[in-house]
Amino acid sequence: MLDTHHDFWNQWSQAYRGFSETVEPYRAAQRQLAEGAVAALNENLARKNLSILDVGGGAGNLIRPLLEELARRREHLDGVSYTLTDGAKEMTELALQRLEDLKQRFPKVKFSVLHLDTLAEDFHDNLGSGIADLVICSWNIEYYPTESRRKIIQRLVRLAHPRGVVAFSSSVQLPDDLNIRDVLMPLGQAQVLQALLTGGLGEMKKVISNLKQIAAFGTAMSSRQFPEKPGMMELAELATQTGLESVVTGYHLFGASVMVVARKVEKLPPPLPQSPIAQALVGKPGYEAYPDTATFFSYFGILMQMKKPVSSSIR
Repeated sequence: MLDTHHDFWNQWSQAYRGFSETVEPYRAAQRQLAEGAVAALNENLARKNLSILDVGGGAGNLIRPLLEELARRREHLDGVSYTLTDGAKEMTELALQRLEDLKQRFPKVKFSVLHLDTLAEDFHDNLGSGIADLVICSWNIEYYPTESRRKIIQRLVRLAHPRGVVAFSSSVQLPDDLNIRDVLMPLGQAQVLQALLTGGLGEMKKVISNLKQIAAFGTAMSSRQFPEKPGMMELAELATQTGLESVVTGYHLFGASVMVVARKVEKLPPPLPQSPIAQALVGKPGYEAYPDTATFFSYFGILMQMKKPVSSSIR
């Protein structure tokens, strides 16, 4: 039974950072999780000392979209602290490399990056309890067996402030032997064309390279024999079973991933931002209630409204 994957993530750290920052479906999914998590803070948004704990935060891909969303909803970022933990050394080193730019963008925020495996079975919880207003964990839980998932969510709940928010995302088991490539590749192809038209041949090659990395990453995950991914219902049940009183769920990453945002008090978070599902998932079990579909042409239209290559906004 795998309960830690440091070697895997150390090996894939650079590639994962590359495609999760450059391929727009991944970036949009991170923005949606950030939007849902920050909205759920509700009255805590005004707290003088607002604390965020990013568990298994990897290379720090979520930091910028989360703080941008927080800045949009809060008068200032004075007193905000952001702590990221991860057990993969290569990942935390990449996160540390971001800090110079992040400190320029968000000079009022106190940042901390810890090489600490908060997700491990044998983790000794020396961080304390109730330490963060928002505890967030993006794309980690699916790599652990079911019982380990329960323990991880229990840990997230314990780390959250008594009136705090717990938010996490997870890739889900896709129906009918579909894989992530089947779901995202038509959208990626739309981004290839958008990159060519708005940024030229160099930008197009960059997107193609990252799409190839996604395919290789999916193959590597399969070869490691990770546990079967959960479904939305399993994740929602785990959230309620581990002490979260108010839970909302929704698909993002065009149906390939689920967001769970929950509070420890009986006050339902706002509805999560909705996005269309990929054409490959239309009519499949679990997706019947999602009428909006993203096709190559519709997604190309959305991308063209940006009027510049996606990667031009990355630093």
